[in-house]
Parts: sequence; structure tokens; C-alpha cells
Amino acid sequence: MNKNTTFVFMSTGLFEHLNETEAYVFSFVSYFACDKSKGSIFKRSTASLCNQLGYSSNTIRATINSLVEKNFLSKVEKPESPSKDLRYRYYDDIAHHLEIGSDEYAQEFSSELSYILVGLRTKSNCKHGSLKNVFFKVYVTALQAKSKGEKWKRNQSRHLHKALVLHGFLHNKVKFREKFAKSALSLTVPYLSAMLQFSRNTIRRIINTLAQLGLITMKPDGRRIVFTHIKIPEKVRAGYKLLKTKLFGCNTPIASQKPALLKRLDKGASPAEHAAYLAAMKKT
Repeated sequence: MNKNTTFVFMSTGLFEHLNETEAYVFSFVSYFACDKSKGSIFKRSTASLCNQLGYSSNTIRATINSLVEKNFLSKVEKPESPSKDLRYRYYDDIAHHLEIGSDEYAQEFSSELSYILVGLRTKSNCKHGSLKNVFFKVYVTALQAKSKGEKWKRNQSRHLHKALVLHGFLHNKVKFREKFAKSALSLTVPYLSAMLQFSRNTIRRIINTLAQLGLITMKPDGRRIVFTHIKIPEKVRAGYKLLKTKLFGCNTPIASQKPALLKRLDKGASPAEHAAYLAAMKKT
């Protein structure tokens, strides 16, 4: 990856074990920790993780501790640097030293990710059919701040991080269908909810947000949603204006017309007029 990370690799199986914040951090760490040529050790500072993934320093530290507790990551003792240069020793002191933990799925994920990365770097044909996981790219560059002082507005961080996960999943499937199936991608909300372990309302809100940001083109087709185009995100930190659970484009029920207000009777109205007035009130 370059200095500014463009994307991280995730898989749907990841969300059966981790929440979206843990998935982002683990995916980023795994990219480096699965590289045997670099000692299979991840060494980055908290600030670096914050800049690349768009999280606060407290969130990064808490998430790393959570991943260690779940055995997805393991802390490595910091080696003593033979160099007397204080600049390098200082970076070693503040950097996290992590490796892939003993959890069975963590080992499976990192092993298959390593296999894919070797194929990409050597430009060799990988037999993806032998892999248990289907990987997709999540474009974290869209979450990175333009400046050090830029902060999230309101509580947008978690929603937009989830939105880019769903975007990456959809983008991967759309590209696959365009290349091999030659047909539009059609999915249901329950299917997406089961794949990513997000609630159905969350899936609907995310789809609406992606549509507002112009990242997807879709149309409802009964209970299914047809995704016709997925755009690569650039920046989404400006985010959405409003969360909506009702999917855009769905037929909304026609609001019933309010009945005309009944005019109150005068004091001198006859009994027949009073009876008619009461009958009219019951109908409303």
C-alpha cells in the first residue's frame, strides 16, 4: 500500500466474528502482518491508524485491545533497537507491534489474504475457487481527513464506515456480474443483512445514504433491489444530511385526505340538523 492507504480487504465472514470497527482495524493490520517477507509483524503508531482509517485515537486503542482479547491479534514484544538514533527508537516505542492471533478464523483470513496478495504482486493467476472467503475492497481513502483539524460531523463516523463496507461488497458483486454474468445485480435487504450482520433498517439507511452521495444507482423491484451502477468513492466525510429507513424510489402509500372540518351548528338548529351533524361526525 502507498503512504495513504486506498483500500483494505474484507470478507463477509469477518462480520460473523467482529463488528465493523474491529473489521477495519483487523483488515488493515492483516495486510502487513500476513507478509512473511516483512517478518509477519505489523508496526504502526496509533496516529497512523487514525489517519488511514478515519477513527479517533481512543477508538483505535480500544479496538486493538478488543481484538487482542478475541485472539484475532497478538502483541509482540518490542525489540531492542541497536541504533543509537533517538528518532528511530522513539518510533519503535510509540508504535504498536502486532501479529495475527491464534483464533482459527483470523488465521484463515490472513492466510488467504496472503495468498491473494502474492498473486497480485507477482501477477500470477490465483485459483480463487480454493479459497473459503470471498474478499472485497473497502475504499478507506474516502474516510481519510483532508486536514488534521477536520472532524466528523455529529455521529457520522460509524454510519459512514458501515456504508463503505456495504459499498465495497456491492461493488465487488457488480463488477463480477458485469464480467461474467452480464446481468444486473439484484439483492434483497434480508440477504444483505445476513451477509454483513447489520440490521435490516441499517441496511436500508446505508443504501439511502449511498444513493444520496451518488455512489450507487438502484431501483426497487418488488422486494428486491436492482443495483445498476456502483461508483468508486472519493470523499464521504461530508456525509449525509438525514438518515432514512424508507428506501428511496419505493412506492409510498398515498396519504389519506383530511376530511373537511364540520361547521358547528347554531344554537337554533333543529333536532334533525343535530342528528345529521352527529352522523357526519361519526363518519370522520
